[in-house]
Amino acid sequence: MCDINEIDCVDSHFHIWDLKNFQYPWPTSAEEAIFQNFSPHDLETNLTKTPVKHAVFVQCLNGTPDEAKWVISQADNYPFIKGVVAGIDLTSPKLPEVLDDMQKYALFKGVRHILDMEKPDWITREDVYKGLKVLEERGIPYDLLLRPPLLKYIPSVVSKFPRLKFVVDHIAKPYIKDKKIEGWREEIAEIAKYPNVYCKLSGLVTEADWNCWKMEDFKPYIDHVLACFGVDRCMFGSDWPVCNLAKADYKTVFDLLQSLLASMTFEDKKKIFKLNAFEFYKLDLK
Repeated sequence: MCDINEIDCVDSHFHIWDLKNFQYPWPTSAEEAIFQNFSPHDLETNLTKTPVKHAVFVQCLNGTPDEAKWVISQADNYPFIKGVVAGIDLTSPKLPEVLDDMQKYALFKGVRHILDMEKPDWITREDVYKGLKVLEERGIPYDLLLRPPLLKYIPSVVSKFPRLKFVVDHIAKPYIKDKKIEGWREEIAEIAKYPNVYCKLSGLVTEADWNCWKMEDFKPYIDHVLACFGVDRCMFGSDWPVCNLAKADYKTVFDLLQSLLASMTFEDKKKIFKLNAFEFYKLDLK
Protein backbone atom coordinates (compact mmCIF):
# COMPACT_ATOMS: atom_id res chain seq x y z
CA MET A 1 0.00 0.00 0.00
CA CYS A 2 1.27 3.46 -0.89
CA ASP A 3 2.04 5.88 1.93
CA ILE A 4 0.94 9.51 2.14
CA ASN A 5 4.61 10.47 2.43
CA GLU A 6 4.84 9.64 -1.26
CA ILE A 7 2.52 12.57 -2.03
CA ASP A 8 3.99 16.07 -2.33
CA CYS A 9 1.02 17.49 -0.46
CA VAL A 10 -0.57 20.91 -0.89
CA ASP A 11 -1.75 23.04 2.02
CA SER A 12 -4.66 25.10 0.68
CA HIS A 13 -4.78 27.55 3.60
CA PHE A 14 -1.99 29.20 5.59
CA HIS A 15 -1.31 32.68 6.92
CA ILE A 16 1.69 34.80 7.73
CA TRP A 17 1.69 38.28 9.18
CA ASP A 18 3.96 41.12 10.24
CA LEU A 19 2.45 43.21 13.01
CA LYS A 20 4.69 46.19 12.19
CA ASN A 21 4.22 46.08 8.44
CA PHE A 22 0.39 46.08 8.48
CA GLN A 23 -2.39 47.03 10.87
CA TYR A 24 -4.39 43.87 11.60
CA PRO A 25 -7.80 43.95 13.31
CA TRP A 26 -7.01 40.39 14.44
CA PRO A 27 -5.15 38.78 16.14
CA THR A 28 -5.01 41.02 19.16
CA SER A 29 -3.01 40.75 22.36
CA ALA A 30 -5.90 38.66 23.73
CA GLU A 31 -4.79 35.86 21.37
CA GLU A 32 -1.43 35.57 23.09
CA ALA A 33 -0.37 32.35 21.34
CA ILE A 34 -0.45 33.98 17.91
CA PHE A 35 0.03 37.69 18.65
CA GLN A 36 3.51 37.74 17.12
CA ASN A 37 5.05 37.81 13.68
CA PHE A 38 4.90 34.65 11.56
CA SER A 39 7.14 34.44 8.52
CA PRO A 40 7.57 32.08 5.57
CA HIS A 41 10.69 30.79 7.29
CA ASP A 42 8.60 29.80 10.32
CA LEU A 43 6.23 27.85 8.10
CA GLU A 44 9.05 26.26 6.12
CA THR A 45 10.46 24.86 9.37
CA ASN A 46 7.07 23.30 10.11
CA LEU A 47 6.64 21.84 6.63
CA THR A 48 9.81 19.78 6.97
CA LYS A 49 8.04 17.65 9.58
CA THR A 50 5.32 16.65 7.08
CA PRO A 51 5.00 15.64 3.41
CA VAL A 52 3.58 19.09 2.57
CA LYS A 53 5.70 20.68 -0.17
CA HIS A 54 3.40 23.41 -1.49
CA ALA A 55 1.08 25.93 0.16
CA VAL A 56 -1.46 28.67 -0.57
CA PHE A 57 -1.51 31.90 1.44
CA VAL A 58 -4.94 33.28 2.33
CA GLN A 59 -5.50 36.93 3.17
CA CYS A 60 -5.75 38.37 6.66
CA LEU A 61 -6.65 41.92 5.61
CA ASN A 62 -9.78 43.03 3.74
CA GLY A 63 -9.37 45.27 0.73
CA THR A 64 -5.57 45.23 0.93
CA PRO A 65 -3.90 43.93 -2.26
CA ASP A 66 -0.56 45.14 -0.88
CA GLU A 67 -0.68 42.29 1.62
CA ALA A 68 -0.86 39.79 -1.23
CA LYS A 69 2.01 41.53 -3.05
CA TRP A 70 4.08 41.37 0.15
CA VAL A 71 3.63 37.61 0.29
CA ILE A 72 4.29 37.20 -3.43
CA SER A 73 7.55 39.14 -3.04
CA GLN A 74 8.80 36.45 -0.64
CA ALA A 75 8.03 33.49 -2.88
CA ASP A 76 11.39 33.62 -4.69
CA ASN A 77 13.10 32.80 -1.40
CA TYR A 78 10.36 30.44 -0.28
CA PRO A 79 9.24 28.53 -3.37
CA PHE A 80 6.78 26.41 -1.40
CA ILE A 81 4.44 29.43 -1.74
CA LYS A 82 2.49 28.36 -4.81
CA GLY A 83 -0.52 30.66 -4.57
CA VAL A 84 -1.94 33.74 -2.91
CA VAL A 85 -5.59 34.49 -2.16
CA ALA A 86 -5.82 38.26 -1.88
CA GLY A 87 -8.03 40.56 0.14
CA ILE A 88 -9.73 42.64 -2.55
CA ASP A 89 -12.76 44.91 -2.20
CA LEU A 90 -15.43 43.42 -4.47
CA THR A 91 -17.54 46.56 -4.10
CA SER A 92 -14.89 48.99 -5.34
CA PRO A 93 -15.65 50.80 -8.62
CA LYS A 94 -11.97 50.28 -9.39
CA LEU A 95 -12.21 46.49 -9.07
CA PRO A 96 -11.34 45.80 -12.75
CA GLU A 97 -8.21 47.93 -12.50
CA VAL A 98 -7.18 46.29 -9.22
CA LEU A 99 -7.63 42.83 -10.74
CA ASP A 100 -5.74 43.87 -13.89
CA ASP A 101 -2.84 44.76 -11.64
CA MET A 102 -3.03 41.61 -9.52
CA GLN A 103 -3.33 39.33 -12.54
CA LYS A 104 0.14 40.43 -13.60
CA TYR A 105 1.37 38.16 -10.80
CA ALA A 106 1.33 34.46 -11.61
CA LEU A 107 0.90 33.58 -7.93
CA PHE A 108 -2.37 35.51 -7.60
CA LYS A 109 -4.92 32.68 -7.43
CA GLY A 110 -8.07 33.90 -5.71
CA VAL A 111 -9.97 36.45 -3.62
CA ARG A 112 -11.40 36.43 -0.12
CA HIS A 113 -13.20 38.89 2.15
CA ILE A 114 -13.47 38.31 5.91
CA LEU A 115 -17.23 38.40 6.41
CA ASP A 116 -16.94 38.76 10.19
CA MET A 117 -16.20 42.42 9.51
CA GLU A 118 -19.52 42.97 7.72
CA LYS A 119 -23.26 42.76 8.35
CA PRO A 120 -24.57 39.18 8.06
CA ASP A 121 -26.24 39.76 4.68
CA TRP A 122 -23.26 41.56 3.10
CA ILE A 123 -22.68 38.67 0.69
CA THR A 124 -26.14 39.26 -0.83
CA ARG A 125 -25.63 42.94 -1.66
CA GLU A 126 -25.98 44.02 -5.27
CA ASP A 127 -22.53 45.64 -5.35
CA VAL A 128 -21.03 42.40 -4.05
CA TYR A 129 -22.84 40.49 -6.79
CA LYS A 130 -21.33 42.83 -9.38
CA GLY A 131 -17.89 42.06 -7.98
CA LEU A 132 -18.51 38.31 -7.99
CA LYS A 133 -19.63 38.59 -11.61
CA VAL A 134 -16.29 40.16 -12.49
CA LEU A 135 -14.49 37.27 -10.77
CA GLU A 136 -16.64 34.77 -12.67
CA GLU A 137 -15.83 36.42 -15.98
CA ARG A 138 -12.11 36.29 -15.22
CA GLY A 139 -12.11 32.77 -13.76
CA ILE A 140 -10.81 33.89 -10.34
CA PRO A 141 -11.97 31.63 -7.45
CA TYR A 142 -13.56 33.02 -4.28
CA ASP A 143 -13.01 31.79 -0.72
CA LEU A 144 -16.09 31.88 1.51
CA LEU A 145 -15.20 32.47 5.17
CA LEU A 146 -18.46 31.47 6.85
CA ARG A 147 -19.97 30.74 10.24
CA PRO A 148 -23.24 28.83 10.71
CA PRO A 149 -25.50 31.93 10.84
CA LEU A 150 -24.32 32.92 7.34
CA LEU A 151 -24.95 29.57 5.66
CA LYS A 152 -28.57 30.42 4.83
CA TYR A 153 -27.45 33.15 2.44
CA ILE A 154 -25.06 31.04 0.39
CA PRO A 155 -27.27 28.86 -1.88
CA SER A 156 -28.79 31.91 -3.56
CA VAL A 157 -25.34 33.43 -4.01
CA VAL A 158 -23.55 30.43 -5.52
CA SER A 159 -26.51 29.63 -7.76
CA LYS A 160 -26.22 33.06 -9.40
CA PHE A 161 -22.64 32.40 -10.49
CA PRO A 162 -22.49 28.80 -11.72
CA ARG A 163 -19.16 29.33 -13.52
CA LEU A 164 -17.46 30.85 -10.46
CA LYS A 165 -15.61 28.39 -8.24
CA PHE A 166 -16.25 28.92 -4.52
CA VAL A 167 -14.59 27.17 -1.60
CA VAL A 168 -15.98 27.11 1.94
CA ASP A 169 -13.16 27.72 4.42
CA HIS A 170 -12.90 25.70 7.64
CA ILE A 171 -16.06 23.64 6.90
CA ALA A 172 -18.00 26.83 7.81
CA LYS A 173 -16.86 26.80 11.45
CA PRO A 174 -19.49 24.52 13.07
CA TYR A 175 -19.92 24.57 16.85
CA ILE A 176 -17.62 21.64 17.53
CA LYS A 177 -16.87 22.68 21.10
CA ASP A 178 -20.58 22.44 21.94
CA LYS A 179 -20.97 19.23 19.90
CA LYS A 180 -23.77 20.94 18.00
CA ILE A 181 -24.33 19.71 14.47
CA GLU A 182 -28.01 20.48 13.83
CA GLY A 183 -28.60 23.39 11.50
CA TRP A 184 -25.05 23.39 10.19
CA ARG A 185 -25.54 19.82 8.98
CA GLU A 186 -28.59 20.63 6.87
CA GLU A 187 -27.33 23.92 5.49
CA ILE A 188 -23.87 22.68 4.52
CA ALA A 189 -25.60 19.82 2.68
CA GLU A 190 -27.70 22.35 0.78
CA ILE A 191 -24.61 24.31 -0.29
CA ALA A 192 -22.86 21.12 -1.39
CA LYS A 193 -25.59 20.53 -3.98
CA TYR A 194 -23.95 23.17 -6.15
CA PRO A 195 -21.06 21.62 -8.12
CA ASN A 196 -19.12 24.89 -8.24
CA VAL A 197 -18.67 24.85 -4.43
CA TYR A 198 -15.74 23.11 -2.72
CA CYS A 199 -14.82 22.76 0.96
CA LYS A 200 -11.58 23.08 2.93
CA LEU A 201 -11.01 20.50 5.65
CA SER A 202 -9.33 23.13 7.79
CA GLY A 203 -9.72 25.19 10.93
CA LEU A 204 -11.05 22.25 12.93
CA VAL A 205 -9.13 22.52 16.19
CA THR A 206 -9.93 26.19 16.76
CA GLU A 207 -13.67 25.43 16.74
CA ALA A 208 -13.22 22.72 19.40
CA ASP A 209 -12.26 22.97 23.06
CA TRP A 210 -8.77 24.45 22.83
CA ASN A 211 -7.57 22.71 25.95
CA CYS A 212 -8.92 19.17 25.59
CA TRP A 213 -10.02 18.42 22.03
CA LYS A 214 -9.66 14.87 20.69
CA MET A 215 -9.92 13.29 17.27
CA GLU A 216 -13.41 11.89 17.90
CA ASP A 217 -14.76 15.43 18.31
CA PHE A 218 -14.31 16.10 14.60
CA LYS A 219 -15.40 12.82 13.05
CA PRO A 220 -19.14 13.51 12.62
CA TYR A 221 -18.40 16.85 10.97
CA ILE A 222 -15.73 15.54 8.60
CA ASP A 223 -17.80 12.47 7.73
CA HIS A 224 -20.76 14.69 6.88
CA VAL A 225 -18.73 17.08 4.72
CA LEU A 226 -17.21 14.18 2.80
CA ALA A 227 -20.63 12.62 2.32
CA CYS A 228 -21.98 15.90 0.95
CA PHE A 229 -19.09 17.21 -1.17
CA GLY A 230 -17.36 13.95 -2.03
CA VAL A 231 -13.62 13.40 -2.29
CA ASP A 232 -13.38 15.47 -5.49
CA ARG A 233 -14.40 18.75 -3.82
CA CYS A 234 -12.61 18.66 -0.46
CA MET A 235 -9.04 19.81 0.27
CA PHE A 236 -6.62 19.91 3.18
CA GLY A 237 -5.81 23.23 4.83
CA SER A 238 -3.71 23.78 7.94
CA ASP A 239 -4.98 27.22 8.98
CA TRP A 240 -1.50 27.68 10.45
CA PRO A 241 -0.63 29.55 12.65
CA VAL A 242 -4.20 30.09 13.92
CA CYS A 243 -4.21 26.42 14.93
CA ASN A 244 -1.67 27.31 17.63
CA LEU A 245 -4.55 28.76 19.64
CA ALA A 246 -5.68 25.19 20.30
CA LYS A 247 -2.16 24.08 21.23
CA ALA A 248 -1.84 22.32 17.88
CA ASP A 249 1.29 22.78 15.80
CA TYR A 250 1.47 22.22 12.06
CA LYS A 251 2.29 18.51 12.21
CA THR A 252 -0.48 17.91 14.75
CA VAL A 253 -3.06 19.42 12.39
CA PHE A 254 -1.76 17.45 9.42
CA ASP A 255 -1.71 14.20 11.40
CA LEU A 256 -5.22 14.86 12.73
CA LEU A 257 -6.74 14.96 9.26
CA GLN A 258 -4.71 11.94 8.22
CA SER A 259 -6.17 10.02 11.16
CA LEU A 260 -9.70 11.15 10.35
CA LEU A 261 -9.24 9.91 6.78
CA ALA A 262 -7.44 6.69 7.74
CA SER A 263 -9.94 4.41 6.01
CA MET A 264 -9.76 6.31 2.73
CA THR A 265 -7.95 4.90 -0.29
CA PHE A 266 -4.57 6.29 -1.30
CA GLU A 267 -6.07 7.67 -4.50
CA ASP A 268 -8.74 9.59 -2.59
CA LYS A 269 -6.19 10.91 -0.08
CA LYS A 270 -4.13 12.17 -3.00
CA LYS A 271 -7.12 14.19 -4.17
CA ILE A 272 -7.70 15.75 -0.76
CA PHE A 273 -4.06 16.36 0.13
CA LYS A 274 -2.94 17.53 -3.32
CA LEU A 275 -4.95 17.32 -6.51
CA ASN A 276 -8.13 19.20 -5.56
CA ALA A 277 -6.27 22.29 -4.35
CA PHE A 278 -3.99 22.07 -7.39
CA GLU A 279 -6.95 22.07 -9.75
CA PHE A 280 -9.12 24.56 -7.83
CA TYR A 281 -6.44 27.26 -7.66
CA LYS A 282 -4.70 26.27 -10.92
CA LEU A 283 -1.37 25.94 -9.15
CA ASP A 284 1.99 25.49 -10.86
CA LEU A 285 3.64 22.83 -8.72
CA LYS A 286 6.93 22.65 -10.65
